Amino acid sequence: MAVLATLKKDRLGEWKTLAEYLADLRRRETNSVAALASALASPPEEQRELAQGNGLAVLVEVASDLRLPKGPRLAAARCSVEGGASAETLGALFVGAGDLATDPRLGAAAKKLVEAGLPAAISQKSHAGVSLEAGAFARAAHAGASAVGAARVKELLAAAAPGHAGVAAALFSLGSAELSASDREKWAKLLRETCAAHRAAPAAAKRLGLAPAWPPNLPEAFAPLVQEAEKATAGVAAADAALAPATGGRRGGGAARAAGRVGPPLPPRPSATPEQKRGDRPAAPASPPEARASQLGITEVGKKVVAPIKASERRRPLGAVVVEGPVKLPPKPMPPVAGRVPEPAPPPHPGPLLPPTPDAPKVRRARAALGPFALRLQSLFEDRPEAVERLCAAIEARAAVRGLDAALGELDRELSQPRWKGRRAPPGQLERLAATARAQLEPWTAAARLLLDRLRIERG
Repeated sequence: MAVLATLKKDRLGEWKTLAEYLADLRRRETNSVAALASALASPPEEQRELAQGNGLAVLVEVASDLRLPKGPRLAAARCSVEGGASAETLGALFVGAGDLATDPRLGAAAKKLVEAGLPAAISQKSHAGVSLEAGAFARAAHAGASAVGAARVKELLAAAAPGHAGVAAALFSLGSAELSASDREKWAKLLRETCAAHRAAPAAAKRLGLAPAWPPNLPEAFAPLVQEAEKATAGVAAADAALAPATGGRRGGGAARAAGRVGPPLPPRPSATPEQKRGDRPAAPASPPEARASQLGITEVGKKVVAPIKASERRRPLGAVVVEGPVKLPPKPMPPVAGRVPEPAPPPHPGPLLPPTPDAPKVRRARAALGPFALRLQSLFEDRPEAVERLCAAIEARAAVRGLDAALGELDRELSQPRWKGRRAPPGQLERLAATARAQLEPWTAAARLLLDRLRIERG
């Protein structure tokens, strides 16, 4: 199968058949979920191949699972639409994965999902009353407006029966209508109960997905109601979070007693007999070897029964404070080192030790950097077309940034450079400057007059 090769191209798994891959995907195996993202860019025939048989039901479940990454969910939703999901299956896909309609990677499948999935979801009775399923329907309808437009979504919602809670929530999320007082009270109560159940659930139940999800899958318009529910249930805590973790040993005994004991209360301890008060304790009855082994703490490691490690008798007692001063060692004389007699230093050399270095080349002076109008003036002297217009436009742009006086000053300094000494402007350019000085804007006329004055002086 071509789609199986696409799923295995990243070497995330070695599935021999498509049924084997779908079985892993149903169990939400990490590699199978990650490999599903590669099917998003596969050809439509491969996507339809993945949705054949039991694959369509698995893909709808994966697309509706909000705990999974967005990439695999998008791939599952697109493959489901390409695979021919319809009727109740398409309605369930719209409610569970309608929030993905805003993603452009869904392509043309987003419009088909909204156009056909929204009417199919309206016919389901689970969305008619105030419930989390109705909230998911409202969020899917709100997201579907980005694919087909808000007007088209309202037109599809108009076909619902009166009093449909999902449709009312969808119109509220689109800003077309407000929730009625009774519906608002029902939503507030539902959110309070859901938030309280989520906070009271143990951490293990939340990890396994057995506790209600929070925050719920609702549109942004329900954010104030969600915040009110969180404030109303701020004092609710999980049962396992209210108890301190039990610790063993001498150190943890006091903490466990202070935090409270977990489990049923211990039976009352019997009162001591007169013999026990005097110190005459009766002999303990003999116990079997197994009981003595358990009392001594013998444990089983593999197939070998060993005794626990005994504490060292020389070990300092716990809690003992040891103060140590600075360590002072007696001075130790340095032993004499027998070595060779150092050789006498050579006499000073009469000449230089290093060869003479050649004279460094003279530093050349860098050429002065070109000004902002140098190239424009060069075009003018070369009698190029539109040279005057380009130069005046540069003056206008410079004046808009630094002011007209500063721009004219830069032009004057550029004309004073030695590179322009002896250069003559063509007669045609002078005529253009004269025309520009009479019929253009202020930056153009000022620049043209300055150029005429300087160029005519140099011509004379």
